[in-house]
Amino acid sequence: MKKVLRFAAASTALVLFGIGSATARADCETDEVIKIANMTWASAATLAHIESQILQTGYDCQTQLIPGDTVPTATTMAAKGQPHIAPEFWMANAEEIVREGVESGMITIAGEVVQGGSVQGWWIPKYLSEAYPDLKSVHDLPKYKHLFPDANDPEKGRIYNCPPGWGCEIVNTNLFKAYELGSSYVNYSPGSGAALDATIASAYKRKKPWLGYYWGPSSILGKYDMVRLATNPHDPVLDACNREAECENPHAGGFNSSQVNTLVISALKDQAPSVYAFLSKVSFDPTVYNELLAWGDDNKAEPAQVAEYFLKNYPHLWQGWVSDEAADKIRAALL
Repeated sequence: MKKVLRFAAASTALVLFGIGSATARADCETDEVIKIANMTWASAATLAHIESQILQTGYDCQTQLIPGDTVPTATTMAAKGQPHIAPEFWMANAEEIVREGVESGMITIAGEVVQGGSVQGWWIPKYLSEAYPDLKSVHDLPKYKHLFPDANDPEKGRIYNCPPGWGCEIVNTNLFKAYELGSSYVNYSPGSGAALDATIASAYKRKKPWLGYYWGPSSILGKYDMVRLATNPHDPVLDACNREAECENPHAGGFNSSQVNTLVISALKDQAPSVYAFLSKVSFDPTVYNELLAWGDDNKAEPAQVAEYFLKNYPHLWQGWVSDEAADKIRAALL
């Protein structure tokens, strides 16, 4: 752990940026406590802290991070106008709810957080791709099953599925069936996201073959050079069944790329136009996002610490999101 980059302790960040302050600042355009959804995955939690710190320090607003997840957050924003902000919202996972919220006037889509959207698919390490240049697509997998022997069924290869309970687990399972991989591979559950990460780290350390599902933005794609295997194109209509656990006829399609946006309740846009202007400009190149998340993972840093590291080390990025006055305040706080 690089102690010097952890800014002494988490309490330093709390004092520096006023997180948890009970008094709203006079200069904020709204007297309300701005509630920000703190999602359960690393990139979303980091972005929630980045936006909270910028709003508190640069715009003199009082903020509160509240627990959130994709469908519950979209539902309460559309129905109740709470929370005020969902910093990293994967649209494909609750598109209909968001559409209804936009049509009712409750929700505004502020901007695209991840430029070009998310990525997901089946990956192999780059060193393996270089060693076997003909292994380029899912269709090539049967003849390369010997590279990925399953410990319990060594006559078959092993492909790591999405963590159990996640929506992508269903999609992976249906694609596994649709591509008729059952005769040559085991559809293996990693048990958890952490366990899945550990298998990739172990394979890379030993330069061993690895095959499985992953997504970005993520710290893993920031730390390890991975190559995504080609699939048939994603078809929104034909692939719709792949999202259903009881899909009778899975389609041999592909993984969709989800837009990743900032959602804001429309009332905040009206009450605090400067705040909304900032939120509408928050945007990351995926490579930079992955790099930031990898730093957090390598340093075992909490999201608040990753947020402060970002503000200290990426001023060329966040200064383009905020007003000149807000930038001055944030720079002064970081000294």
